[in-house]
This record gives sequence, structure tokens and C-alpha cells, in this order.
Amino acid sequence: MSDKKSRFWTPSKSKWLLGIPIGGFVFAILGAAAMVAFHVTMEASSTNAFCYSCHVGMDTIVEEYEASPHFSNRHGVKADCADCHISKEFVPKMETKIKAIADIYYQLIGTINMENFEQERLRLAQHVWDEMKANDSRECRSCHEPTRWDLAAAPTRIRVNHQKVLNGEGTCIDCHAGIAHKLPQKQ
Repeated sequence: MSDKKSRFWTPSKSKWLLGIPIGGFVFAILGAAAMVAFHVTMEASSTNAFCYSCHVGMDTIVEEYEASPHFSNRHGVKADCADCHISKEFVPKMETKIKAIADIYYQLIGTINMENFEQERLRLAQHVWDEMKANDSRECRSCHEPTRWDLAAAPTRIRVNHQKVLNGEGTCIDCHAGIAHKLPQKQ
């Protein structure tokens, strides 16, 4: 046996090996900064101010929303644009954000503008309704919890229709299309 004590780690004589832990630290900092930037971007692009930046002037989209019970009601609860149009779950949220890039593109090239918005309104609304029907009105249910509905206190028509939803025979958008925006004219 040797008289020397064995060491767990022996410092290297090569100075370039010092770059490995420093590089790892730099990449960790850059990764954290990228995550923060991503989160800030997702939140900023989910605000009413962001939505209004394109939708103000498109007929009366903003005015309709601000006159709806989702903006102003006796309970003082306000649903923002994102509450109805963007999922809270990560993967569906990313799908929506990616699809929204196409909306921005079409607005920039003039496919959708103030002059033709009313003609496009039914098609755009139908697209939203189809998505809501396909995902069982997921965004509605993120605020409206069906298991907390007091159907016994509701009028008969509401009780019957909401019981269908509880039984899986329908979804919110079947009856509540037009709750925050006026229904488009059938062409």
C-alpha cells in the first residue's frame, strides 16, 4: 500500500476542463431565461389587451364581449378572452397558440379585414363552435363546474337541458353559442 492518501477527486492539470462546469452553468442560466421568456410570452399573449390589439374594429367583437355576462354580471366575475378561447392545459394551449399564428398571418395579408369580416364571421364562429363541441366545451368547464350546479333550483327548461349535459348527451356550446358574441347571420 502506498503512503499517499487516496483522494476522491484529483484536480486536472488541463485548464480547458474548467470550461465544462462553467459551460454547464451558462447553459442552465440560458435555459432558465428561455423558460421565463416563454412563460411571459404565453401570459402576455393571453391578455385582453393582446386580443383587442387585433379584434378592435372587427365589427363589434370587443363591444359584444364587453356587453356580455362574461364581462359584466351581478356576481362580479369576469371571464377574459383567453378563458373561453385558450385552454389552461399545456398541450391544447400550445395547439391553440400555433393555430392563432395562421389567424395573424391571414389578417396581415388582408384575407380577414374590417371590410369582409361579416362575410367571414359565420365561418370563423363555426370553427370555434366545432372545436368547443369536439373538446366537450373544455374551456367552459374550466370555470363552470357541472357537479356544482343546483339543478333543483333551476327552472324546468334549464334543469332538463343541463341534465342532458350531465348525462353526456350534449355540451355547453350546443345551447350557449352567442353568449359572448352575437350570432352570425346565416348566409
